[in-house]
Amino acid sequence: MKKLYNDRGMMKWQGLILAEHAEMMEREKSKPVKTDILFDEQQLEEFDRIIQSSLHLEREVVFKMNTFGDHDLLQVNGIVSEFCRLTGQYPYIKLKGYNSKFRLDEMVSISFAAGDDEYGEAY
Repeated sequence: MKKLYNDRGMMKWQGLILAEHAEMMEREKSKPVKTDILFDEQQLEEFDRIIQSSLHLEREVVFKMNTFGDHDLLQVNGIVSEFCRLTGQYPYIKLKGYNSKFRLDEMVSISFAAGDDEYGEAY
């Protein structure tokens, strides 16, 4: 069906946007978007191996987390006191001296502190 007049679409409603709404839309555009971090099976096994070694041998680990979705990574170090990977729940670890749980899906990297391997020997 042919229109009898030139419809400007959304352009005719642009004048109804308040300044506060325009500022809010600009702020929403500039917010960082948190992207999912995808690891392959080998990297996940390496995470599990380091976490299990820290849990059983009380080795200190250092991991970096992307908690807020921006480019500033949170670095946390400590000894793993609890490791949970139950079906239907987010996997997490707890560190000695911390009350909070650290979710594994927010971790970017994990390693032993001070360049030690899982047996506490320097390499």
